[in-house]
Amino acid sequence: MTPPRAPADVGSVVPDTTLPPAPARWYADALDELHHRLSPTGPVPSPTGHVVASPAALPAAAPGALARFGVVVSRAASGAATPSAHPTVPDPVGDGRSTTIVPVPQAVAEAFATGLLDLHRRLLHEVLRHTLRHLGARTSAGTTLLARQLVQAQLAEVAIRLAEVDATPPARRDQDVAARWRTHRRLVGVGRDLLRLLGASGFLVDGPAGDLHLAEVAGNVYLHSGRRQGDG
Repeated sequence: MTPPRAPADVGSVVPDTTLPPAPARWYADALDELHHRLSPTGPVPSPTGHVVASPAALPAAAPGALARFGVVVSRAASGAATPSAHPTVPDPVGDGRSTTIVPVPQAVAEAFATGLLDLHRRLLHEVLRHTLRHLGARTSAGTTLLARQLVQAQLAEVAIRLAEVDATPPARRDQDVAARWRTHRRLVGVGRDLLRLLGASGFLVDGPAGDLHLAEVAGNVYLHSGRRQGDG
């Protein structure tokens, strides 16, 4: 597990003279690696039998709304979560390609869920650093956006919230379904606040919004507690 990082010192960042490039997209590849590392025989299904992975990992899956971000979502047979079932993603294009989705042991499913949270935290640390660089390079009224007290306060608050998640003992952060869902929702909130600070730049083709969206969707699919949104 990635060791916790200290919260960013927003006041000590030296502004860049040019706008930095957006962080390279890597979430889809990292998600595939997590699937393969924990389940070499096939992607890990969610409790509902859905699978989120790249088109390379799910070659028979039809492209959907997330394909432009590098992943597809497949719904295996209804018995995907049943130990006796070995569902196969259907072949909608008729070219003979299919992906067998084998139910995994509970320990593997839990390790995958924890791995998703680790990926989400790693992504947020990268987006936080990108946000600091971006705001340090943008100027308005003769000063950088990062130099503004209100912006610094907002960044510090976001960094503290992320550091609090990092510092939460694993027994409280990801020990069961409810804990993992709470952690996921906290991370989603951090990501959305970082996008607000980035403004429109975060939603450019090469901006971090795509990977943040993937992390949110993957967590919603694999980590959902079964409760309604307002139930905690």
